[in-house]
Amino acid sequence: MLSPRLLQRVYFPMMLSALSVLAVIAVMVVREGLVAGRVEAWMALWVLASVLGLPLLMLVAPALDGLRRLARSRDNVPDAGGSIP
Repeated sequence: MLSPRLLQRVYFPMMLSALSVLAVIAVMVVREGLVAGRVEAWMALWVLASVLGLPLLMLVAPALDGLRRLARSRDNVPDAGGSIP
C-alpha cells in the first residue's frame, strides 16, 4: 500500500489526466449530439455535466479545503503566556 504522502502527490496528476480524457470524450459526444439535433445535444450535456462534475469536484474540493485551513491557521492568536485583562 502506498503511503498517504505519496498518494497526495499522485492524486492530482492522475485526476487531471482522467478529467482531460473525459473532456475529450465529452467534446465528441456533444458534436454527435449536435449532429442529431438540439434536444439530443441538451440531453448529452446534462449527462456530461454530472459525469464531469463529480470528478472535478473531487479535484477542486481538497484544494479549497487546504486553502481554508491555511487561512484559518493564520488567524489563531498564539499563547504568549500572559493574561488578558
